[in-house]
Amino acid sequence: AMSDERIAGMNDFRNGSKVTDDLWGSKIKNKGLNGYAKLGIPLNESNSKNVAAVVDYSMYDMNSFFGYKSYDATQNSVFVNLMLQNQINDNHKYIVGLSGQYDNFDEHLNEAYVGREEQSAGAYGEYTYINGDKITVVAGLRLDNNNIYGWLFAPRINVKYGFTDKLVFRASAGRGFRSPNQIASNLGILSTGRKIKIEENPDMEEAWTYGMNVTGYLPIGFDKNATVSFEYFRTDFQHQLIVDQERDLSSIWLYNLSGRSYTNTYQADFSIQPVERFTVLLTYRLTDAKVTLESQGLVERPLMSKYKGVLNLQYATRMNKWTFDFTAQLNGPARLPNFMDKEYSPVYSVLFAQVTKKFKKLDVYVGGENLTNYRQKNPILNADQPYSEGFNTTVIWGPLMGIKLYAGLRFTLWK
Repeated sequence: AMSDERIAGMNDFRNGSKVTDDLWGSKIKNKGLNGYAKLGIPLNESNSKNVAAVVDYSMYDMNSFFGYKSYDATQNSVFVNLMLQNQINDNHKYIVGLSGQYDNFDEHLNEAYVGREEQSAGAYGEYTYINGDKITVVAGLRLDNNNIYGWLFAPRINVKYGFTDKLVFRASAGRGFRSPNQIASNLGILSTGRKIKIEENPDMEEAWTYGMNVTGYLPIGFDKNATVSFEYFRTDFQHQLIVDQERDLSSIWLYNLSGRSYTNTYQADFSIQPVERFTVLLTYRLTDAKVTLESQGLVERPLMSKYKGVLNLQYATRMNKWTFDFTAQLNGPARLPNFMDKEYSPVYSVLFAQVTKKFKKLDVYVGGENLTNYRQKNPILNADQPYSEGFNTTVIWGPLMGIKLYAGLRFTLWK
């Protein structure tokens, strides 16, 4: 069970305050409950063949307001899964099963009903082939029938191939679906001065993702086991919920994708231990993400950094009595919505550090985040006019908090 309450707004807004034309505030009250039961039954002595059943229930309740906008929602969900797993031998195993999901979303935006009742039931299967460390193939598929979206077919495959013990290739491809929650997944749009316009009922989001990874192990460094890897992944969206703030300045539009939407991700990683107990990790990621907006055509996805680089240094003394950890992060530019003065956000860097002292059953640590004290300036647009169409809290591309220092203890009760 969980319960929390969050309050935000102008400096004079307090818990219990009422919003007025001169006082803007927001309050989100969440309650949740979750319970589940699992049962597994082995069908042979080695437990290589077994059946399992899972029943899961969850309830979430939210009452919130953002200025004069209100959003109240209650979700009741039940998930049931029945699975048979069988390992035929060291090379072959499979999983088959049946599953069902029931969701009731009772949602009201400014008293207008935006909820739904959704049911789906289906079957799935997965086959795994393993040939030592040389090759692994995992192929799966599932077929579901949804009371709103009809039949949904989702295949996927993962392949791992070891050219040698020092060079490994991985590839994967698959189709995925997601039932979008228009408001709950985009709650930030309520903290604006614009009207929310839902143009049509959302489609089931659908995407194909495929990519590859090559990892090599190099005989360099103290342990003669440095690692270098390169990977590429692409996601193509066939159906997607679009949240468009650029169509006009008075409204935020929610509609289904009509055109192309994709993300290409390229990443390179390198790790090495130059000397004993000192590790260096370098990561660089390049992202090419575009989406079709009705008013502009195919454009870069807003507020998504084009690239990111990370350098992590970690040193430990003998027996790990002391551990020193330092991380530097470089964040590339992101396209800003067309109502902003600048086209892109600036490039910025942040630093993190932590020192840990280890005792017998106790770890003591101190650290800091955003040690460069970099903060996005004026993140709230038209903050002095919260009921104007220009008021907007969603254009966030950088840190909002400055230097953050912390300290803590970790106890180990038993090992």
